[in-house]
Amino acid sequence: MRRIADLPSWTAPVGVGLLAAMAALAGGCAARTTDAGTAGPQLDGIRQTLDRLAVQIDGDLDDRRAGQFLTYVAYQRPIRDCMADAGFDYTPPRFVNPYEHWPAVRPLSMHDEIVPVDTAHVTANGLYVAADLTRTPTPDSDNPGHDRLNKAGKAAYGAQVTKCQPPAEQYQNVGTPALSATLFVDLDTLVGSVVSTSEVKAQSAGYATCMAKRGIKAANREELAGVVRNSYAPLLDTDSGRLAVATTSPQFVTAKAGEQTAAQADADCRRPAYELTLTLLEPKLAAFEADHATELTRLATDWTGVRTRAAQGEKNIDW
Repeated sequence: MRRIADLPSWTAPVGVGLLAAMAALAGGCAARTTDAGTAGPQLDGIRQTLDRLAVQIDGDLDDRRAGQFLTYVAYQRPIRDCMADAGFDYTPPRFVNPYEHWPAVRPLSMHDEIVPVDTAHVTANGLYVAADLTRTPTPDSDNPGHDRLNKAGKAAYGAQVTKCQPPAEQYQNVGTPALSATLFVDLDTLVGSVVSTSEVKAQSAGYATCMAKRGIKAANREELAGVVRNSYAPLLDTDSGRLAVATTSPQFVTAKAGEQTAAQADADCRRPAYELTLTLLEPKLAAFEADHATELTRLATDWTGVRTRAAQGEKNIDW
């Protein structure tokens, strides 16, 4: 089970010859089908039901942040206390909300077939590469108890931190209701059962050919993410991997336009499988919601409890 926005983690940028290919896409040199717009009110409603269920089960962005904070405290406080007992001054790194820049929660979108294909989604998000590269990096946290030590002291400090780390069962899942994990697997299994049908597979099978007609070699969205990420490679600092040119530079503008074109091609090529998947899901989602009505109600209370505990924890934090 994993949680992602719409794409898996980016692969490391390799190859510098792809920028020209993406520039060609941006310039309209590759063919593309006519954008069919949204899939229609009925399919939009099914997608909204799926998204709503996913959020009810796996939490909204505020729930996710609260859960991550509880995990952070459960991991860092024992280290801090243990280090103090050993005579070291340990300052935990500042809490970083991993969901801060997420536009929405789509925990099941590891399935390419249910990633939205409407123009609004594509225009707003592209393939998330430009957004990732232009995001302000999180500043390093200060740990003066470590930094003021000499080389030998720092080595001893690091060894003690390793000894002080709590066992995984002490912090893992402390910020997620147990029922959430169970229902998440059930809902993911339901979606997977539709995606794996011969009908949907037949629609998905044409993706690579469809993308090739648009000048892009990619068998799925994960491969496409790599292609697009690589198109920015000439614009990155080799040491930090961050953007080394201005976002107003012609190179970046061209690469970003290429990303948008690739994202639209992806949406066009996935559209038949997307529409069929949602159509087949509709009765299954209705049955799932009815069968788990009591559990979904209980989960709402559980997530409220997570937020309440996190809010109290933030008031009591002493570092």
